[in-house]
Amino acid sequence: MFRIVSPINNNIALVRDENQRELIVTGKGIVFQKKKGDIIVTSLVDKVFHLKTEESKENFLALLKDVPLDFITVTYDVIDKLTLKYNYPVQDYLYVTLTDHIYCAYQSIQTGNYQSSKLPDVSNEYPIEYQIGEEALSIFKSKLFDGFPEDELGRIAIHFINAKREGEVTPSFQISRTKHILELVKQELSRDNIERTPQNSNFYDRFMVHLSYFLDYIDRSRKDNTSLLGMEEHLEVSYPKAFEIGNRIYNVIARETGVDLFHSERIYIVLHIQRLL
Repeated sequence: MFRIVSPINNNIALVRDENQRELIVTGKGIVFQKKKGDIIVTSLVDKVFHLKTEESKENFLALLKDVPLDFITVTYDVIDKLTLKYNYPVQDYLYVTLTDHIYCAYQSIQTGNYQSSKLPDVSNEYPIEYQIGEEALSIFKSKLFDGFPEDELGRIAIHFINAKREGEVTPSFQISRTKHILELVKQELSRDNIERTPQNSNFYDRFMVHLSYFLDYIDRSRKDNTSLLGMEEHLEVSYPKAFEIGNRIYNVIARETGVDLFHSERIYIVLHIQRLL
């Protein structure tokens, strides 16, 4: 059973289990006419989301405010299913960043603002991730929206490449350092007149969420993805302004953390910034 810490809506609640762990639970009508301290019977719960840190809880709750529940549950199921099938361990932030990406892509298509990624084919260098991306896209198209373009396959694959975990990952920095670096990033964006506005708040906030998770899960033990060098060069030509800004931010993070960052991380920074230009 679960005890309610905070009702979110009729179908979602922040709860504690019998071991006093904080979780998010979902299920049709499970919170209807319930309040803090009430019990939710386990048999009524459809999905349980495990939140390992306070920051992951805050970011997840923020995501719930903007993203429909079906996008969240389907994306979580996709990650759980495919990481198990391919024995492909990932860092926890993938659950939030991939959910956010899929919903953002959906919104862009609906408003006619979708842009192709112009990313080169990664199937040869990363056949497993490409296969994961292919299967994930098929599930997203069948369960969420059949209009997702094939271009999303490469983007999904890059999400998995970027989030791959080898061994146990220990958060590298305290929240205070993360906040300090995020402020420096905002200063770099401001240099090019990129500020948070009502029009770009979704993209801006999602970039900050991505960076927040990335900073908490920097893994010094991973090997660099040298085959992504060609992709970086491709982006530098396709998105020169975003690449220039992204490279500055990449260097700020490397300087402040003392970690030799990887090409895949610079690629993601550039793609986020392109959405803000």
